[in-house]
Amino acid sequence: MIDNKVLADQRLILDPVHDGRHALRADPKARESVPYLLNLPEEGLALFTYTWVNQAGEAGAVMAIFGPGIGPEPIVEKLADRPTSADMNFSDWRLEGLHMEQDLRFDKARIRWKTDKVELDMNFEAMHPPYAYGSDERGCMPYTADNRIEQSGRAVGTLRIGDRVIAFNTTGHRDHSWGTRDWHATQHWKWVQAQSGPDVSVHFWIVEAMGRTELRGYVFKRGRMALVTDVDFHFDYVGKLDAQRWSATVTDADQRVTTLDVEVVSRFQLYPDPACCLNEHAGSAVIDGKPGVAWIEMMWPDAYRNHIGEVGPY
Repeated sequence: MIDNKVLADQRLILDPVHDGRHALRADPKARESVPYLLNLPEEGLALFTYTWVNQAGEAGAVMAIFGPGIGPEPIVEKLADRPTSADMNFSDWRLEGLHMEQDLRFDKARIRWKTDKVELDMNFEAMHPPYAYGSDERGCMPYTADNRIEQSGRAVGTLRIGDRVIAFNTTGHRDHSWGTRDWHATQHWKWVQAQSGPDVSVHFWIVEAMGRTELRGYVFKRGRMALVTDVDFHFDYVGKLDAQRWSATVTDADQRVTTLDVEVVSRFQLYPDPACCLNEHAGSAVIDGKPGVAWIEMMWPDAYRNHIGEVGPY
């Protein structure tokens, strides 16, 4: 079980009820989603599973496997929106080949997805208590969600791609958000999750919206979890803002400084809305001098991303 005694701020304690499904408002932008991310740079690939349900009770999902270990074309499996039972919770979430089981205690989960091409069987066990954006005194950004949760953990299981079977025992990450998601309200963001073994997890989200820069996140290391207070971020890119390398110096409320240096291995473009692109970049990391893995998602308006791709890096 996760230990809330490691929290630097007791306001971070979260009711486990939020590991389950929520009642959504009658708002066309209201939705709930749960992604799981797995990064295997040594295999030249990364993947995510992503399932959602909207305020009308229609649910869908997507799984993407990508990187040089897969080849020039990613493997993408999509499940179109369909009506679901209001009684189906994330403890036993089933959509065709996807079966997600969360223990509703923010501790353990199992994700299975089976198709003709691929089969994923992943057990997730939390490394630290969940972090909720709503626990910050500024709250969660209302155009992103009513609340949003981030949590890293141990990821153990197998991935089958055709005749290739990959056994993994590494770290992974999940998030969980519910409420309004307005893809047009934000101009840009950098969403980061990184781990160095089971004892270090770093997450931050830098969001540019309505003339303001919002920063949320946490650092978990040395057995203690504290809020991020500052990030100094740099990255190198080519083409349509595809990151090659990036680095960050992260300061938290305990006045600890954490450094990340990341080499991107696997890339994927996700279009949740025709107006914007999510540049997914996963790779290997050095965190405070120790090896690890890291994932950054950069959101760009698609017209802007295409423009930079046409004129070239400045």
